[in-house]
Amino acid sequence: MIIEQNNEGYRYSIEPFLLADFIRIEAGFSVLDVGTGCGVIPLLLTTRQPDAQVTAVEVQKSLYNLAEENIRQNKLVDCVQAIHGDFLKVAPTLEKEAFDLVVSNPPFRKTDTGRKNPNGEKAIARHEILLNLAAILELSAPLLKPGGKIALAYPPIRLNETLTEMKAWGLYPSRLRFIHGNRTAEAKIFLVEGVKNYRPDCVVEAPLYVYENKNSYTEEMKQIYDSFNHSGGSDDIEKERHCGGLG
Repeated sequence: MIIEQNNEGYRYSIEPFLLADFIRIEAGFSVLDVGTGCGVIPLLLTTRQPDAQVTAVEVQKSLYNLAEENIRQNKLVDCVQAIHGDFLKVAPTLEKEAFDLVVSNPPFRKTDTGRKNPNGEKAIARHEILLNLAAILELSAPLLKPGGKIALAYPPIRLNETLTEMKAWGLYPSRLRFIHGNRTAEAKIFLVEGVKNYRPDCVVEAPLYVYENKNSYTEEMKQIYDSFNHSGGSDDIEKERHCGGLG
């Protein structure tokens, strides 16, 4: 798998791998990736399920260009379509109830929290400058088929807000998983899946611990990386992704 990204500007971290592993994707699924960045989630999902059809939306031209190049280099032009545009404007142009799954590794921070990165590309990717949680859910709900699912990653401080907003748009939480840097650390991320127009019991899955110690991944984290690497070996995917994980 070839995953190119900028030396400067926004660089993906561990969340796309966690989301792609969390998602349950089936052959023939139609998937929408909101804020695809360099296209990493579509690349990972099509590794798991080559028969999926993915539409990937990215507002930043520099990242969109990278996504296009990654799609081309990985020979995925027949199953991944990248769209350059603001999701607020793109969503109304997409076919209603066309997608089995919407996925997003969205900006984590509200505009009035934390220090904004002086690099504009990083700031837009990390703060809700152009797209916030409520808008993602409001615009995604009509695009999902009845019984379709949405999968998101956020920091735990936004858990209550996320679950409340999901329910407001008829997207009912069905699965939750908390991600910890190590076995003694508080959760840094949660992954959530919601189902459209169906109220299932919400299952809280076993926590995932990223690091066994300061210098090594847990066996589960190694297996996740290996599962996306055709050549085998988490060291290879580590070189490709050029990014850090949870502290």
